[in-house]
Amino acid sequence: MQVPLSVQGKTEMTELWVYVPAKYDPHVRAPLMVTFHGTGGSGQGMHLLWQSLADEIGMLVLAPSEAGENTGYRFSDRERAAALEALRWMRRRFNVDENRIYVTGISRGGHLCWDLVLRFPDLFAAAAPCIGSPRLSLTGGQNNMRYLENAAALPIRDLQGSKDDEKLVASVRLAFELLRAFHPTDAQLIEFQDRGHDFDPTAVDWKAWLGGAVRDPWPARSVRCSAAKDENRAAWLEIAGLDKHVEEIFRPKIEQGEFLAMDESAQWRFFVKEAVERNARVVAHRREPGEFSLELTRATKVRLYLRPEDLANGGKLAIHLRDKVLQRRARPDAKVLLEQFAERFDRSFLPVAQVEVP
Repeated sequence: MQVPLSVQGKTEMTELWVYVPAKYDPHVRAPLMVTFHGTGGSGQGMHLLWQSLADEIGMLVLAPSEAGENTGYRFSDRERAAALEALRWMRRRFNVDENRIYVTGISRGGHLCWDLVLRFPDLFAAAAPCIGSPRLSLTGGQNNMRYLENAAALPIRDLQGSKDDEKLVASVRLAFELLRAFHPTDAQLIEFQDRGHDFDPTAVDWKAWLGGAVRDPWPARSVRCSAAKDENRAAWLEIAGLDKHVEEIFRPKIEQGEFLAMDESAQWRFFVKEAVERNARVVAHRREPGEFSLELTRATKVRLYLRPEDLANGGKLAIHLRDKVLQRRARPDAKVLLEQFAERFDRSFLPVAQVEVP
């Protein structure tokens, strides 16, 4: 079907392919698989890989077609916005389980899948990028390898042919190598030694794996790394201020001779390290209702969204920041609840108040 989507203030007529299994009951929340096609393709037929599973477990499938240039993934704000708007459209028309939204994609769609989960990980319960990878380019804000920590708590299955383009294979291998430093919950790279730009979808028991992948909308620990003002949210945590050292686009500080003396692998690691050092990073823990601890790096302000139980002690909050305990007070605010629901349309995430720190 052709539907009008509002993408960055403009209307894009977008082709959306939706598969609705016979088991779908509009009165029962259903899991959803969002799948993205490859370069030059469309959403048509993208459901076929998932149809058997969808029929068995009552899973909806959404496959948007690219409405703009279809010559490869550009890692652009518009492409990400269009993908999220398609997801928003689907969630408002079907009874989607907010905590069982899965995302996948092939080739160009694999790149898009990675880009979404690195920048907006709290929207998804699991990700399965196929023959696609994160990006290392420093131009145009395209380096998303710097955000790997954001996806450490997300179950990931990456399917990749070992004989594919050398840079693509090296990029996805590096991503998993770097991801291991953050102790990922359940992330696996599955390579196929005899395949090129291809993969074997039967290598994963999708029913078992997705059956155990459920998003927690209120995790006890929330992490957010960002260098862009509009990509600062992670569940109940939001970076509200970036310091002057945060840079999305930058020139690495290194002598040309020193850089050229590195092999390509070392150059890539250097680029990622330089980018990470220009991220804002916040780690937040909920110690108990109404008590939190924060670690801030290159972030000047954070916003915490609160549940009713956080206000049980008369709205008094204790927030551990560095070597201090900050005392704050919050009161229920219907505006917070309404704004958050209108923006996120999430029935499992209903904050009643918010507080900014420091």
